[in-house]
Amino acid sequence: MTGTHGQSLWDFSVGLYAHPPVQSAALALQDAGLDVNIAFWIVWSTRAGRDPVAVLAEAVSLAGEWYDLAVGPLRRVRDRLKPPPAGVAPEAASVLRSSVLGAELEAEKIAQALLQSLDAPVDTGTLSWPQSAARALEHYAAHAGAALQAMKFKEAVFSVVEKE
Repeated sequence: MTGTHGQSLWDFSVGLYAHPPVQSAALALQDAGLDVNIAFWIVWSTRAGRDPVAVLAEAVSLAGEWYDLAVGPLRRVRDRLKPPPAGVAPEAASVLRSSVLGAELEAEKIAQALLQSLDAPVDTGTLSWPQSAARALEHYAAHAGAALQAMKFKEAVFSVVEKE
C-alpha cells in the first residue's frame, strides 16, 4: 500500500519529523511507551483513506516483535553511550553512537516497511481523515495510558499537514 500522493510511509514520516513540533510530540509519545512508527502509520493510513484500527492489533504485534529484536536493543546501546562509559574517550563514544544511530534508523525504516505492508481496509465511515486519525490514535494510546501524548502528536502533525 502506498499513502497519499504515492508517498511511502518512511518518506511521509521523515517529512513530518523534520518539523520541530512533530519531533517533540513524537519523542513524548515514545517516552510514554508508544511506538512512533505506529503513530506515523496511523496518520499515513487514514490520510490514504484506510482504517488502521481494523488491523491495529496486528500492527502492534508486528512492530513490537521487531522493536524487541532490533530497534530497542540499538536504542539502548545508543542511550548508554551518552555520556561515554568510564574509560572511553568522548570522541570515540560519539563516533560509535552516531554509527549506532544510523543502524537504529535503518531498523526503524524496516519497522515502517513492515507496517506499510499491512492491508488496512478502506475506511467506509463518515469521518474526515483527520477525525479518523484522531480516533485511531486515541484507540492506540488507550492501551498505554498515553492519551495526552497522542493528542499532542495529532495536533503537531495536523498543524504541519494542513499547511501542505
